[in-house]
Amino acid sequence: MIRSALLALDNSPSSKIALDMAISLCQRYVEKNNGRTDTIHLSGVAVVDLPGIKAPTSVPIGAGAYKKQRDETLLKEAQERMEQILQEFEQRCQADNIPYSCIPSEGLPYEQIERHALSHDVILIGKETNFHFETSEYVGATVRKLLVDNARPVIVYPDQLPDNHRVMIAYDGSNPAAHALQLWTLLEIYGPQTEIHLVSISGEETKAHERLEEAAKFLEFHGLTATKHAILKTKSVVELLAEKVAELSPRMVILGAYGRGGFKETFFGSSTNKMLETANCPLFLYK
Repeated sequence: MIRSALLALDNSPSSKIALDMAISLCQRYVEKNNGRTDTIHLSGVAVVDLPGIKAPTSVPIGAGAYKKQRDETLLKEAQERMEQILQEFEQRCQADNIPYSCIPSEGLPYEQIERHALSHDVILIGKETNFHFETSEYVGATVRKLLVDNARPVIVYPDQLPDNHRVMIAYDGSNPAAHALQLWTLLEIYGPQTEIHLVSISGEETKAHERLEEAAKFLEFHGLTATKHAILKTKSVVELLAEKVAELSPRMVILGAYGRGGFKETFFGSSTNKMLETANCPLFLYK
């Protein structure tokens, strides 16, 4: 079960959703464990992207002093915004009686999150989180880097959530898919009303059924049952996964992420990229 979670904080809409869901997760654990409030310790980390602010840029001759002044102004604004975000996080945790820690940090965001994640069970992050404290690219570069090289599972939150209790587990029999299934189960990121759907896609229908049976058996050992969906691969895995997500509209999708180093992708590797860009539900990702 989860005993600690690291929540990445900035001012993006998806980060605010991640905070709401993190609080909900902690409260659900309290309910499952006879009112104990020490079940999950929630740490909020906000990062000032110091290398990003101070990155060298092309400036006209004699404009070096202006850049230095600009960098100092941006750094001060980022530090003030970080303090405000952590203060809001602290107030929220206190109001909901959630054990918490505030972690102010400076450096490359994904490196800082990786370092602090080593003392936590799971990373929670909004899809658009970039720690630039401004509107940025649709899927944060920080999120992508965390998925490529990180020792902990990552839950990526969009800026909206389906209102149901369904989860979808994409399973292809690969190590990353098996790791994701195991970690999601052991961390108990589900409630008594959770409706589990196992999905396997293969060019051979018998192979899809075999994979579903082994995943279902694993879940049975943990007292969980699932509805199985064997899908014949008639087009790309990305398209078939997207269609199943649209059909089920799950509250969370569990799937394996990238292979080692981000160069050798798993069967679901390219699908992970597409899911990050299009899924309107949280993704539980591990490799």
